[in-house]
Amino acid sequence: MAHTSLYRKYRPSTWDKVIGQNHIVTTLINQIKTDTLGHAYLFTGTRGTGKTSSAKIFARAVNCLSPVNGSPCGKCAVCKGLLSNNNVDIIEMDAASNNGVDEIRDLKESVHFQPTIGKYRVFIIDEVHMLSIGAFNALLKTLEEPPSHVIFILATTEVHKLPQTILSRCMRFDFRLVSQDELVELLKSIFDEENYPYDVQALEQLALHGQGSVRDTLSLADMCISYSPNGLKYEDVLEVLGASDFDTLYTLAKAILSGDTATVIAKTEEVYAKGKGLTTLNKELAEFFRNLITVKNLPSWKCGFNQKEHSLVKVLGDEHENYQIARVMDILATSEQNLRYTTQPRIVFEALLVKASELKTELSNDALTARVNELEKIIRRGVLTGNTVMPTQVSQPTISKSKIEDTLSKFATKDSSATVFEEAPKQKRVDENAKMVVGLLITALREKDQIMLYRALSKQNNFSLSGKTLTFYIDDNATLSLFDGTENQSLCENSLREVTEDADYQFQVVNAKSVGKKVNDEQMVKLLDVFGPKFENKNK
Repeated sequence: MAHTSLYRKYRPSTWDKVIGQNHIVTTLINQIKTDTLGHAYLFTGTRGTGKTSSAKIFARAVNCLSPVNGSPCGKCAVCKGLLSNNNVDIIEMDAASNNGVDEIRDLKESVHFQPTIGKYRVFIIDEVHMLSIGAFNALLKTLEEPPSHVIFILATTEVHKLPQTILSRCMRFDFRLVSQDELVELLKSIFDEENYPYDVQALEQLALHGQGSVRDTLSLADMCISYSPNGLKYEDVLEVLGASDFDTLYTLAKAILSGDTATVIAKTEEVYAKGKGLTTLNKELAEFFRNLITVKNLPSWKCGFNQKEHSLVKVLGDEHENYQIARVMDILATSEQNLRYTTQPRIVFEALLVKASELKTELSNDALTARVNELEKIIRRGVLTGNTVMPTQVSQPTISKSKIEDTLSKFATKDSSATVFEEAPKQKRVDENAKMVVGLLITALREKDQIMLYRALSKQNNFSLSGKTLTFYIDDNATLSLFDGTENQSLCENSLREVTEDADYQFQVVNAKSVGKKVNDEQMVKLLDVFGPKFENKNK
């Protein structure tokens, strides 16, 4: 008996076997149940997502005498008649090979014939975008006002090639790519029915390379079954598809992000020596970085990794910024176009990987902004923890005080006539930590639209930071009244903890008059600049 491909053998015959298109299936089932059918439908989407299969199910369901949940029963006389080779109520036409005006004219003439066994005559035109302009024009009037017993179903993968006059006359349904999880479940059910042993990881790899297409996934599965008839293992799938394993992709990704160009080149050479296609490696590496940035920002997502792989990917993601990962993804995405048209794909691919591994030297505005943001985070973290953080530490020579005095005694001479300036009044160093924390706080209040609190606190110059307690010394009654209750004080305290990322920070407001704190150091400096030493003497 001749072998039947899996995608043909397991083509859906009822709606419950159509996967990944619930939004379309539900709508069509409801139209069948309520008898609110349209006269023209347009099914569009990527190849292998179920357009033609859905059109056939719909064509039989609208004629079935007793549909089951919107699906053809398969038992009544009409269902059996429609499955016959002599059926003339469901006409399938391939527009790729019948795209002229003459074929459409023949179709228009056959439209007027009544159905033989069913209620409707259904015309399924596949790859409708292949019709010529003349054929489209010949179809327009019939498509807009067909006889009541006729339903048109147009199917295409390139809907942008259809004239607007055709689109406006059809009820459009967009078929989506099928998720990897749904494809894995479909493969499990088919292999179980075929009594064919398999590893789940092998099915996940097949679903990944199927790229959302059911037909492509089942075609790849057919190849793997032929290669390994006694059972499917992960290594078998990698060998058949020319794919790379996790260790290869992880090593390459880590080397790229770490700027280890030597490892990048060596690993690429190793993959190339095995006869693997660079285009396939590029796609796999791009998918790996996509999963990497997903796990970094959504740690609960597994992305097809097992527990050990997921842990390694999460650690790798935590070590690098989103910008760096996204830039590598961008380079890999553009490389597919470059590889398609070059005569030296290996050179182009390796050059792009080296470029991706040297992102730290990139001079674009986005790269510089990302590095500045990272430095700001490091500096702020150091300020809040009381540590001095410098990008690089340079050791300075130390000179003893006695050595300085000896050197000065040899060259300096005492001159009693020299002008001697009065020593400037000693000033306390402004608390930079407190200023930093207050700046973060009032910025957070402004972003939360707490305008009154923002304006009130931004005008205050009298504050201190003792340990992790931020205290404002306020002497005007209007501002003090804002903190009579606990609501605004709690709001400020919660905002303070958010910006410092430390739940131990405390916020408090003190009446400056009650503690006798008249003027802070910074205010004193400003007043001295204006009024001179006389003000200092009066203020003592």
